[in-house]
Amino acid sequence: NDGKQTPMRGHPVFIAQHATATCCRGCLAKWHNIPQGVSLSEEQQRYIVAVIYHWLVVQMNQP
Repeated sequence: NDGKQTPMRGHPVFIAQHATATCCRGCLAKWHNIPQGVSLSEEQQRYIVAVIYHWLVVQMNQP
């Protein structure tokens, strides 16, 4: 699965994934230095969720 199935809109998490470059393994490699071709570790998964969560919280708290 290459991540290209992540829609650009339709759900806040999809938007957050694109806004934070966590939408696919290519973006994770380029912007977050998380290598492609290997399974994500628990720590990497937690990091990705934290990045998305932070973006969502910031967006929800804008005036």
